[in-house]
Amino acid sequence: MNALPVILAVDDEPANLLLLQRLLHTQFQVICSPNGQTALAILDQTPIDLVLLDIMMPDLNGYQVLEQIRANPQTADLPVILISALGDSQDIAQGLHLGANDYISKPIDPDVTAARVQTQLALKQLQDERKKAFLELKAAQELKDRLIRIASHDLKSPLMNGRMITEFLRRPDLTPEDSAQWLTTLDDTLDSMKAVIEDFLDTAAASVGEIQIALDRVPLDGVVDDLLRLYQPHALRKNIRLLTEAMSGAVYADPARFRQALGNLVSNAIKYSPLHTQVHLWSVHEGQRVIICVGDEGPGIPANERSRLFTQFGKLSTRPTDGEHSTGLGLWIVKHLVGLQGGDVGVNCPPEGGSVFWIALNAA
Repeated sequence: MNALPVILAVDDEPANLLLLQRLLHTQFQVICSPNGQTALAILDQTPIDLVLLDIMMPDLNGYQVLEQIRANPQTADLPVILISALGDSQDIAQGLHLGANDYISKPIDPDVTAARVQTQLALKQLQDERKKAFLELKAAQELKDRLIRIASHDLKSPLMNGRMITEFLRRPDLTPEDSAQWLTTLDDTLDSMKAVIEDFLDTAAASVGEIQIALDRVPLDGVVDDLLRLYQPHALRKNIRLLTEAMSGAVYADPARFRQALGNLVSNAIKYSPLHTQVHLWSVHEGQRVIICVGDEGPGIPANERSRLFTQFGKLSTRPTDGEHSTGLGLWIVKHLVGLQGGDVGVNCPPEGGSVFWIALNAA
């Protein structure tokens, strides 16, 4: 059920405020203010949809209140209807010149007042929708431009590496051992490009709400076994041991998107771990939730940078330990995917070092 629009009625005459409240209370939530100063204080603290503003008031008159409303960026677009016994066209013109949206003369006609309030609220709704659409379009364009800039930068180096490798592979004096080494490097280069493209495609899909989720019962052990096989080659190249323990039970999740989110955490743990260390995976059951943890022995997350985790393009000072690529999008994608599945993500930073990233989902 939608909340009623909130109208602020400002008048120094209690009888006039009572009349406005009786006239409008069935269709609107009416807040009354006996003077201009109180009205401005209310506007600073309370979301208001429209102001009915008397002109002739002591201390701050309606014109002065209107000027302050229009000078405040938070209320500059707020609909304001002036109400006064003044009927001179110059008074009306002054109010409209200062930014009033409409003008009602006393004695108040109930039908005219209700109709003009409804008109201004309808115009405000259209203006809000237009502003929202403009901001969404602007944000989408900025995201597109940023993705294009980063992609052109992050794909340029792997492409150049790939071209260089193909040139080496054409050399007639290349030994089989050298060929195998260059092919391994080419595989790494292609994986890097694939990761960049996938991150950008997922980011674009998430930004426009096009990621589809189908929840089902997903056993943990099967997903973890698949991920270990997938990331074992990368771990072996860095002499990192992948260890699992207590991976039991199942979660209620989208199988593909859960695998993607957890795989991102495993990939990051390997990427940011020093050579000759270990990456641990385990799960903990807490009530109706299962928490899947991925711990590493890396340098940890600096305290002053942790707020940037799980944000778009939230790159930190910590860097991959073996020249791997990072777009700064992976953890933001993880958070978005897990949120769509009704879960939570987070990180624990033990004082002895390392990081423990976790995903919490409903048990199945």
